Amino acid sequence: MADQSIKGTNWGRVIIDDKNLSLSHLSQNVIKFPLKRITNSNIQKNDIVLQLSTEECAENEDMLCEVRFYIPPREQKTEKKKQESNEEEQDEISYLQQVQNQIVKKAKIGGSSDSILTIHEVPLIVPRGKYTMDFFKKDIRFHGNTYQFNTDYKSITRFFLLPMPDEVNLSLVVGLENPIKQGQTAYNYIVMQFRKDLEIQIEMKYTREQLDNIGWKGIRLEYSGSMFDVVCDILSEITGIKVVSPKNFKCKNGLFCLRCSVVPHSGFLFPLEKSLLYIQKPVIYIKHDDIKEIIFQRITQTTQNKFFDIKIVTQNTSHLFSTIDREELDNLSQYFNSKKLEVKKIQEENEGIKNGKEDNEDGSQNGNDHKITLSQMDSDEDDEDFQAQEDSYNSVQFQQKVQKTTRNVKK
Repeated sequence: MADQSIKGTNWGRVIIDDKNLSLSHLSQNVIKFPLKRITNSNIQKNDIVLQLSTEECAENEDMLCEVRFYIPPREQKTEKKKQESNEEEQDEISYLQQVQNQIVKKAKIGGSSDSILTIHEVPLIVPRGKYTMDFFKKDIRFHGNTYQFNTDYKSITRFFLLPMPDEVNLSLVVGLENPIKQGQTAYNYIVMQFRKDLEIQIEMKYTREQLDNIGWKGIRLEYSGSMFDVVCDILSEITGIKVVSPKNFKCKNGLFCLRCSVVPHSGFLFPLEKSLLYIQKPVIYIKHDDIKEIIFQRITQTTQNKFFDIKIVTQNTSHLFSTIDREELDNLSQYFNSKKLEVKKIQEENEGIKNGKEDNEDGSQNGNDHKITLSQMDSDEDDEDFQAQEDSYNSVQFQQKVQKTTRNVKK
């Protein structure tokens, strides 16, 4: 095994064997780590970006999670060597791709030859793109034209199947305990979107005996039907997690969601049986048990104000869902009341509006209030307004006396 380089160099030759990937300089290792820690490998311009697993990392422990190998571009050539330069650039690009392909193959993050099941062209909206899903014994691997990533079955925490307002698509939201990363962006949820009329037919690559040996006894050898049904059935059977769908709540149009905004993006809020779920950017999941209070804002009934906002305060943070249609106010109020969730300000503001209307309708009551106020002011000797009036009266008397004195002096 080569000695570790302590010269501070950050360049060298990439060496990939069956178990490890290393960067070597003068027969010494600059960096070395096992291939099994690589969860994703992508090409970004002249970089090969490796994402490393952090499963073994403790809560307050630092761990290496990303490595970038930079392959510098060739220097500019003279016009006499223009053709040779083009050929060299093509060789360099192919070398970059060659290293990427070797990493993907050795780390087994992009290949589907040994997968149990493969589903092609699965449409994702978070992160966006079309991916091929490969199901393995312990994880699912997504690979597309630009990015590849994988997630363990143990990392999946929940599923939601949501009918979209266009009544054509369904969104399958997959919650993850360990987020996936693309560059600097981390995703705690994967959102797939399927057309209702899209049907597929797939077969397992394993036999019945092989599936039983790995614990997939409930998985069938063949699946056919709607794509969303097939994916939901397989994921639910492998993970043992039930798929949650909206049931009781419906808005004025009979849909299961409300159109609203979380600045700066617009999306849809789904009131579910035990939680609230907002998609698309960002995906926000709020359990009813975590809600401390719900504040309705901008609910005063005016001709110009056709929308209202909801601020949901949880144990650790708060979320503001704005520009909700005013006609949904009663539906949401009934929903929160049925879940015994504390709602503030909506009652106070409604009572203020209600009392204002009653006061306007009952003129005698307003008159009595006014009389009582006047009598209190007349009987209150310490009232500031009363003292001010008295002071102004005395000042007038003083001015009259001054004017009279002045006339007497002239005479």
